[in-house]
Amino acid sequence: MESSTIRIAIRGLNEPWDASRIPAVLDEIEASLRDEADIPARLTADSMTIAIDVATDRLPAAAVLLRDLGLI
Repeated sequence: MESSTIRIAIRGLNEPWDASRIPAVLDEIEASLRDEADIPARLTADSMTIAIDVATDRLPAAAVLLRDLGLI
């Protein structure tokens, strides 16, 4: 299965996302993808970006949910 990566700049996070608590943000995003859209994802972060790896065929649904969450 092919995967795609969505990258989000940490400095661009808005309310209610707390950039000082990235592990909690990752957990919340992962849970939302899983529970609300049935999308398994692998999330990682470095000092500048959050990377969200999803199956390429689920990319449009993941993008819609992330938009609804105010992340993109």
